[in-house]
Amino acid sequence: MEKQEDVKQEIQHLEKDAEKGLKKMIKKAKRKTKIIIGIILIIILIIIGFFIFKESESPYQWAKVKKGDVIEEVSATGTVESAEEVDLRFKTSGIIQSINVKIGQQVYKGTYLARISSGEVQSQYVQAQASYNQAKAKLDQLLAGATSEEIKVAEQVETNAQIAFDDAQAKADNDLNQDYNSALVYLINASSKCNKAIADLKDMEKEYFYRSAPLDNTYRGKRAAAESSFLEADEYVDEVIVNQTYGNIDLALTGMRLTIQKVISALDYAKTAMADPAVREDVAAADKTIIDTDITNINTAYSNINTAQTDIANQKITNQVNINTAQSTLDKAKADLEELEAPPRTVDTAIYQADVDKYWANMNEYLQKLKDASIIAPFNGTIAKIDGKIGEVISANDKVIISLISPGAFQIRADISEADISKVDTEDSVEIILDAFPEEKWIGQIIEVEPGETVIEAVVYYRIKILFKEISDKLKSGMSADVIIQTDKKENVLYVPYRAIVFKDDKKIVRVLKGKKIEEVEVETGLRGSEGEVEIISGLEEGQEVVTYIKK
Repeated sequence: MEKQEDVKQEIQHLEKDAEKGLKKMIKKAKRKTKIIIGIILIIILIIIGFFIFKESESPYQWAKVKKGDVIEEVSATGTVESAEEVDLRFKTSGIIQSINVKIGQQVYKGTYLARISSGEVQSQYVQAQASYNQAKAKLDQLLAGATSEEIKVAEQVETNAQIAFDDAQAKADNDLNQDYNSALVYLINASSKCNKAIADLKDMEKEYFYRSAPLDNTYRGKRAAAESSFLEADEYVDEVIVNQTYGNIDLALTGMRLTIQKVISALDYAKTAMADPAVREDVAAADKTIIDTDITNINTAYSNINTAQTDIANQKITNQVNINTAQSTLDKAKADLEELEAPPRTVDTAIYQADVDKYWANMNEYLQKLKDASIIAPFNGTIAKIDGKIGEVISANDKVIISLISPGAFQIRADISEADISKVDTEDSVEIILDAFPEEKWIGQIIEVEPGETVIEAVVYYRIKILFKEISDKLKSGMSADVIIQTDKKENVLYVPYRAIVFKDDKKIVRVLKGKKIEEVEVETGLRGSEGEVEIISGLEEGQEVVTYIKK
């Protein structure tokens, strides 16, 4: 019986173990089923999402209009070498005015080594600078809005311009009057000298040339012509003394000038006639001296008359220029006051900005001409050679005037393509990366742009020299270098990718996204950057979305 009970209990334990195992198997099966169902659901959602995304994908690639810096760069490769003598030339033609250094002299970067005459350019630069400053001030004033104080200032400017005009007119009258007074003195003096010379000619005629010989006849004819002309001119002088008008003085000067010419002719012939063998032995030495003295006095009088006429003519021109300048200044002051009192308009702002840009360009043009008229040390160095003299006439980019060397320094010689050389200037900043030290950046200075071309594999290049701004023991001749020249930079301007620009009917078009539609907008572009961006001068606003590519 006990065995049977034991068997029953064993069977019950087995049944319980089997039941527990079955429940575990069921739970595992349910868990696997849930995982499989979940995976299937995820796959279905991915497939649905793919088709939804595929249907809603935009057909455009686009970019936003941004504001920032646009930088134009020119890249090149070169080789490090020891600094050689740098040949410096004038970039414009002219006459050497000064050479300020000597051979062997140590100079610093920025030192003016030599200059050519540039008086006219200097005047034009100062005038352009004044015009720019005035235009800029007007624009700022227009944008800020006129205050009562500013109007008072403009009124004072107009008043000052009127005073300057009146002063210019008064000075012109005074200066011209002084010239005419001087002319009157010259006229009276010339009349006296001519009168004495003719009297002396008459005395010589009575003494030596009273016969009927050809020599005497010619002498008397010339003397008579001079006397007749003098009597006519002297009448003008008498009239001037009584009525000193500018017109009378001009007539008297012209008449006296002709008279003096005839008196000079008669005196010259008298001197020749006195040397003739027919009378030479009879002529007293004192009489010859009298004629020589008359010739000297008459020539001086002739020079004075010419000077008087020249001074008067030049003074009239100077007066006209000064008065015209003063009148222009006065007219401008009046116009400025009227514009200042009027409310600003968009079109006014655009016009004023155009003036600022124009005068800025003019000023920089003359500033560059002034720089071209000077040789300036591009780096610290020693004067090695000087080949030029003060007063020497030279041609642009022709003759080497000064050679400069920087001892212990290194330079890079690089070739720039003809497409990029017009962008490169000695004022541009240069970044240098050496293959030997790829993690370091060096700063360089363009010290020379060779005027002659270099042809490499049928391509035209222009060679430049870049001097390292610092001396380092790391630098070795023969090192390879990459140079990046920053040729231009526009700060805080609007820009878009250049691929957003479309050329259509000789216009530059940008396609602007507005919702799901695109609208074509004409734009004006400026500087094109080296990173594929281009400056937008007008036509777009910051934040707008522009199409860069339309998918097929």
